[in-house]
Amino acid sequence: MLTFWLTTISLLTCLALLYIWQFQHTSFYKKHHHLVVCLMIMAIYGTYAFINLGNFSSPQSLFIAEQAESVQVEILETTPLSYLQFMTGPRNSEAFRISFSEAGVYWTHQHVQTGEVFAWDYITLSETARFIRLTPTTGRLHLLEMGFRDEQFELATVVNVDQSGALLFDEQQLVPTQLRDVMHSAYFDEIYYPRAAYEFLHQMDVNEWTHPPLGKVIQSWSISLFGMTPFAWRLPGVIAGLLTIPLLYALAKALFKEMFWASFATLIFAFDFMPFVQSRLATLDSYMVLFILGMFYFMYRYTQLDLLDEEQVKQGRLFLALSGVFTGLALATKWSGFYGGLGIFILFVFAWIKQTLRVKKNPALRSTFYPRFWLTGAWCVCWFILIPLVIYVLSYVPFERTGYLYPELSFLGGIIQNQRDMWHFHLHLDATHPYSSYWWQWIINWRPMFYFENTLPNGLVQGISSFGNPLVWWAGIPAALYTSYRALLRRDRIACCLILGYLVFLLPWLGFTRVAFIYYYYPNVVFLTLMIAYSIKEASLFDWLKINRQPFAAGFVVATVFLFLLFYPVLAGVPVHPSYVETFLRWPFMRGWVLIL
Repeated sequence: MLTFWLTTISLLTCLALLYIWQFQHTSFYKKHHHLVVCLMIMAIYGTYAFINLGNFSSPQSLFIAEQAESVQVEILETTPLSYLQFMTGPRNSEAFRISFSEAGVYWTHQHVQTGEVFAWDYITLSETARFIRLTPTTGRLHLLEMGFRDEQFELATVVNVDQSGALLFDEQQLVPTQLRDVMHSAYFDEIYYPRAAYEFLHQMDVNEWTHPPLGKVIQSWSISLFGMTPFAWRLPGVIAGLLTIPLLYALAKALFKEMFWASFATLIFAFDFMPFVQSRLATLDSYMVLFILGMFYFMYRYTQLDLLDEEQVKQGRLFLALSGVFTGLALATKWSGFYGGLGIFILFVFAWIKQTLRVKKNPALRSTFYPRFWLTGAWCVCWFILIPLVIYVLSYVPFERTGYLYPELSFLGGIIQNQRDMWHFHLHLDATHPYSSYWWQWIINWRPMFYFENTLPNGLVQGISSFGNPLVWWAGIPAALYTSYRALLRRDRIACCLILGYLVFLLPWLGFTRVAFIYYYYPNVVFLTLMIAYSIKEASLFDWLKINRQPFAAGFVVATVFLFLLFYPVLAGVPVHPSYVETFLRWPFMRGWVLIL
């Protein structure tokens, strides 16, 4: 598998370089070279992001049975059964009794507790039977499909089933041939967000209310198109990850003015571990980072304008409006978007302070400056308060249709009450987790978030962990220090913007005592990659050591890609032998890295 990916990425890279070399002198390339390079990076990223994303098919018909409502099943012949496989529906922690008989006279029983939602689970059996009876024991039972396997792991053929249980055995071809597999099942927090998306679509009581609805609404759009499948609920996250690439490239180009450094920053972000893992997991972080990047990009473009020039003021209004839209999208996805809102507000204030200082030096400009200033302030009330508020409220429409959102309150009253409940939940959360971490551990890449593990019969193992590419995250530490130095002592505009974006997403976590995870650092990775590019481009150390910056940066990219390929199996859940992990990935000084069990 590693050889396959190494060959694939190398081939794509060579094709990209060949394409650029072949067409670099054409008028099309000269006019659209940024687009060409950006599309190439997106193509490479998309190649490995979409592979084995999730199964395209999954049981869709939901079997619902009331307590004590039995369903009897007959299989083709009396068979020694070794496994019972079943896929849970939108409700978890349910229970049922499964009974077995060879002739329908004497029965043996086994009690089963269902696990997480929309995931295949199994129990081992030691029964010989032809007749099987299923009886819910704790209220309603929600299952999507069920299958029985014999000693050779062959699926038993169901020949007769009560009419009430027909939906439980109508998609037998979808019973997976592997007992545990992320390709067919939800894992980690996918048990919350795709479930909420499903509940939006089917107007059921919504169980996930601890974050604003937009990210779950986006997932519901994909599910409505492709069905309740792992591919469908993960697809929007990968698309968001893909769209992050051109936005990051655009921001890097605005900062550095050169295609090389924009490409460098985008490539090391694309080959960092966390964007890859988080975009393939159906949580909210991939959408939030996309929207945060959008709000920062358009606000930074605004700060580059001459706000005393009429034409640029008109363009600036568009930038502010787009930044406001992205702000609303970020806030409606996750409250962490507020940190980004604080960052762009500081950028906006400093942009106008700069213009105010210009006016003080040239009093003749006052007649046009102050009316423009107050008019911009009025527009900002619309773009950064009203528009985000409208987006936030509209994101609750699917929530309202479920009937869950405080039926005793009005629509707006329910939204307000949900904000109180969310605040109380996050403020008083006292849960613990074996893979939680502190903010300082994020910076040094100390404690990965371990999402999934599985042991296969052939001695191979699977694991999925979310953490950073060591080269990128560790190089980001001196890069952040250098950027801080340039911001504080040199008052460099680019350095100020980068360190501001980095700190607004880190400082709020310094005082938190609640459980936290390394993927909370994901928004910081955007600014980390930009600070690395900035430091290599500007640091005088390279001149002192007589190191050519661009070849050094190219070597940095190659090393980043190499580490990505090396760790790829534990990022994507590819089956590997434990010796591979122990030999190449279990670094002696990073024993906190739990990559497999």
